[in-house]
Amino acid sequence: MNDTKESEPNPTQNQNGNPPATNPSTQEPIALPPETGEVATSKPPATSVPAASPPHKSAFATAKAFGKLLLKGTGKKVQDSIFLWEHGTEIEPWPEPVDGPALLDALEATVKRFVILPKWAAETLALWILHTYAFLLRDVSTYIGLESPQKRCGKTTLLAVMCELVNRPVVASNISSPAFFRVIAEATPTLMIDEADTLLRGNDQLRGILNAGYYKKTAYVVRVEHRPAKVSSPGPDEAERERQEPDGDSKNGVAQQPEGNSGPDLARFSSWCPKMIATIKHLPDTLRDRCIIIEMQRKTSREKCERVKYLQGTELRRKCARFVQDHAEALADARPDLPADLNDRAADIWEPLLALADLAGGQWPERARNAALGLSAGAQEESPISALLLDLMVIFAQTTVAAREAAKDPSGKQTTQFAEGRVFSRDLVALLERYADHPWSELRRGKALTELWLTKELRPFGIKPRTIWIGNTSAKGYVEEDFQETFHRYISKSAALAMIADARAKSQPPKPTDGQSPK
Repeated sequence: MNDTKESEPNPTQNQNGNPPATNPSTQEPIALPPETGEVATSKPPATSVPAASPPHKSAFATAKAFGKLLLKGTGKKVQDSIFLWEHGTEIEPWPEPVDGPALLDALEATVKRFVILPKWAAETLALWILHTYAFLLRDVSTYIGLESPQKRCGKTTLLAVMCELVNRPVVASNISSPAFFRVIAEATPTLMIDEADTLLRGNDQLRGILNAGYYKKTAYVVRVEHRPAKVSSPGPDEAERERQEPDGDSKNGVAQQPEGNSGPDLARFSSWCPKMIATIKHLPDTLRDRCIIIEMQRKTSREKCERVKYLQGTELRRKCARFVQDHAEALADARPDLPADLNDRAADIWEPLLALADLAGGQWPERARNAALGLSAGAQEESPISALLLDLMVIFAQTTVAAREAAKDPSGKQTTQFAEGRVFSRDLVALLERYADHPWSELRRGKALTELWLTKELRPFGIKPRTIWIGNTSAKGYVEEDFQETFHRYISKSAALAMIADARAKSQPPKPTDGQSPK
C-alpha cells in the first residue's frame, strides 16, 4: 500500500499552482472572476470601505503596477456601470447627497495644492475628474493633453495626482496597440499615458486608435482572432473502431472529434474611455485637435507645492461617484449651451464637461465656458497650420498698408515692392522668416524655409502661386483673394480678434507719462 497522502491545497496557490494575483498597493489578493482561472477571494461587505492607501505609498506606482496586471490578463472584468474602482477594489459612493459646486471647488483646490498650472487648467481638471465617473453616460469621452517644452515641468506629478482622484486609473508609459484596446475592454479605465513623445513616434497604428477613441460610435478596433476547436472524446464503440482502423487525425489510436468550426474569427474591441496623454513638446496634430491642451511649465523657486504622497483622495472619489449616481439621468439627457466661438471638434470635447458644470450650478457654468474659450483659443493659436495661416494673413495686411501708403505720396518718391492684395513668393518667404519661431516652424522638420516648402504646405487648401505683376515686374506670387475662404475656415474668430487688437495697440502712440507730451 502506498503511504503517500493526498496533497492538501496550498492556501498561497491557485488552482493552477500559481500564486494568486495581488493588489500592488496592499499585497492582498484581488478578487477575480472564475473565467480567469483564479480562485475568487471573499469580497468585503458592500457597505464596507477599504482603508486608504498608506501615506508612503505612491498612487501613481500603484495604478501603474495594476495596469501591468491587466496587461497580463489577471485584471478584473467590469460591467458597463458606474461605480468607484480603486486598483481593483470596489468602494461605496458617499452615503449622502453631494453639493456640486462644493465638490468641484474641492477638486480644484486639491489639484492646485500639488501642481503649478496655467490659467483655466485647474477648473478644467476638476470637471474632467468628475467626467471620468460619468463618461459612460455621454457619446464623447474627453481627452486631456499635457504638453511641456522640457522635462521636469510637472506632467508626471499631475498624473500621480490624477491617480488619487479619477475613476479606475491605469497608467501606461509603454503600451502596444493590442494591449491598449484590451486594457480598455477589460477594465473600462481612465487611461493615463506618460511619455507619449516616445510611445507615439513612428507608431501610426496606435495614433490612429487614439484618434478614433474619443467618440463612442467610432471607437472600435476590429481584429482577427484564432478560435480553437473544441475537442471531445469519442464513445466506446467509436474508440474501438478507431483502434482497429486508425485514421490520420488520431491520438494514441483514438480519433479526436472536433466540435464546431475552428480558425480565424473577427472580434471587435472598444477603445473608448477618458484619457490623459503627457508629452514633451507637442502631440501629433490630429491627436492634439482631439484634446483639451494644458501647457505645463517648470515651477520657479518661489512657487511651492505639497508632496503628492500626502494626498488621500478616497473621500473625493466617493463624492464624485455619488454625484454622478444621483444625476445620471440628467447627465445622459443634458444638452448644454455651447460657446459660439468653439469650433465643432472643440465643442464636442467640451460638451461633457459643460454638462457637468451646468448640473453643479453656482459659478461653475460661467467658469467652465470661460475655460473652454481660453484653452481652446490658445490651442488653436498653437496649431502649426493655423499659426502659419494667421501669419500669412498678417503679412497680407501689412503689405496692403505699405502699398496704400506709397500710393498716397504725391511726389512718387515713396516706392514699394508690394501691391494691394498681391505678394511675390520670394517676398512672402522673406517676410515669413520674421516669424520663424512661431508654432508652424515644426512643420518644416528642420528643412529650409523656401518657396517650394510654402507651395507644398498651401497645396491641400487649393492655394497655388500664379504669375502676377507688381509695377513693371512679373514673377510667381500669391493673391490675397485666393486665401479668403481658407482664412475664414481655419483661423478662429478669437485668434483673428486677438491679432486685430494687437495691431491696434501697436499703432497707437505711446501714452504720455509724468505730464510730458508724446514726441
